[in-house]
Amino acid sequence: MYRIIVIEDSSVLRKLLQKTLPPEGYECFMAASAAAGWDLCRKQKPDLILLDVNLPDDNGIALCRRMKEDPHLRHIPILIMTGEAVEVENRIEGLEAGADDYILKPLAPKELLLRIRGLIRKASRPSRE
Repeated sequence: MYRIIVIEDSSVLRKLLQKTLPPEGYECFMAASAAAGWDLCRKQKPDLILLDVNLPDDNGIALCRRMKEDPHLRHIPILIMTGEAVEVENRIEGLEAGADDYILKPLAPKELLLRIRGLIRKASRPSRE
């Protein structure tokens, strides 16, 4: 079973993800703030992080950058969830911070699951370096 940490301040979206992901074989851990998400990622060593851009205590892009600079977390794929990154510049900022992919809200569960599978599959492949 793959572990996913969801860092999202919307309780409605956290509940939706808690219902959507486990039946597909994903163990979910939820955090409603950047600080709680950071601590959870350090403790749980997830296979993937779903990260909201707008969090009550920090910017998700800044948190993404911090995670990608941390030697214990940098290998974990990050899928940014946002309702604001419709402009190319917004998506570029997240990708430059180290995000592996973006998905726009409102989330389409089937698209989300396909993106999660792709990122986990890509991260699981042995490196050719």
